[in-house]
Amino acid sequence: MRARTRYNEPPAQAASEKRTHMIIPLSIIRRIIHPALQPGVRLPLFLAVALVVMVFIFAGVFAWLEEGAGFGDGLWTAYITLTTIGYGDFSAKTLGGRVVTVLTSMIGIGCFGVFTGIIVEKAIKRRSRKMKGEGNYSGEGHLVIVNVPSYQEVKELLRELDLSPDFKDAPRVVLAESLPDMQVEFPGDLYESIDGFIKGPPSTLETLKRANLSHARACLFLSSAAQPALDDSNTLTAGLIERHWPQVITILACSRPDSLKNLRIFNIDGGINAIDLQMGFLVQELEDPGVFNVYSQLSSNRTGSQIYISRTPVSEWNRRGQVIGLGKLKQTIIALDLPTEIVGIKRQSEPDILLLPPNDLELLPSDRLVYMAKERFNWRGRGDEIVQAIEKIS
Repeated sequence: MRARTRYNEPPAQAASEKRTHMIIPLSIIRRIIHPALQPGVRLPLFLAVALVVMVFIFAGVFAWLEEGAGFGDGLWTAYITLTTIGYGDFSAKTLGGRVVTVLTSMIGIGCFGVFTGIIVEKAIKRRSRKMKGEGNYSGEGHLVIVNVPSYQEVKELLRELDLSPDFKDAPRVVLAESLPDMQVEFPGDLYESIDGFIKGPPSTLETLKRANLSHARACLFLSSAAQPALDDSNTLTAGLIERHWPQVITILACSRPDSLKNLRIFNIDGGINAIDLQMGFLVQELEDPGVFNVYSQLSSNRTGSQIYISRTPVSEWNRRGQVIGLGKLKQTIIALDLPTEIVGIKRQSEPDILLLPPNDLELLPSDRLVYMAKERFNWRGRGDEIVQAIEKIS
């Protein structure tokens, strides 16, 4: 009995496999047909099918009515008629052929007009969707600007970025929960200056992922004195970015001085307080008129010199047994007539930058130089020249 049972199983299995093979093609057909039945695809597909059918009907009728014309000639005539090229190498001579040609051209031009309208409509909807911030950004190495306190502030920031040697070529993506004056779309003229707009609450991972923060280069947070709550939202968002993507540079503009205290807690890379700067320079300008002009040149990439903080090849110099003092380095810069002026040291063990440190300060391998220059100075590239000059001074 067991032998017969085993003998009878293969036919059933074969039948099952046969039914499976019949089902597989049906499932594939359904997968092809289902997208074609969607509302946005149905009309273009119908028009495409209608055009193809019409071309073949025209070709057949043309070959039947016109003496000496074949089916291929009919297809060629249909093409040059529908596209309004009209080479004239083939044309209808009979009344019936001319009537068919007129009807075909009218229907064809109408179908092409509808096609064009569909394409333009989809392009407009796609652009509107992007300007509303409903899409995602998939680029890499971009700079994310969080919040839009005003369009003028964003314009000024973009102008400065255009002049930045480090970030002028970086794509810019704006991320904001809302726009000024409750606008729904990002302004068209300003939208042309950025590479993407993401609308949503910045403090959620979903919104940050839509802006592709994991592949971003840096993130700038704008704030507003009229919206002090932005400081808390920015701090939370920057902390979230530092936790998940610590390689992204995070810089905050704060409207409250106490917000800067949170930078170290959340490992945020840097921040500025606009009110402190404004009040401080207001008093300094009162005491010494013209100070703000100096600050404007130092803080902007448009003109004058800028402040830079750069690593130096001090560690390489120390490997040679050199003890480098700040005073010797300053003397060397003067002797070589290098286009830079050292104004401070950024040391890892110190919370604040050491401005105008004493000349007998010994430079450490981890120190960074704070200096003024018209452009970033290549310390490493001119390291050997500087070391040789220091040896001569010593």
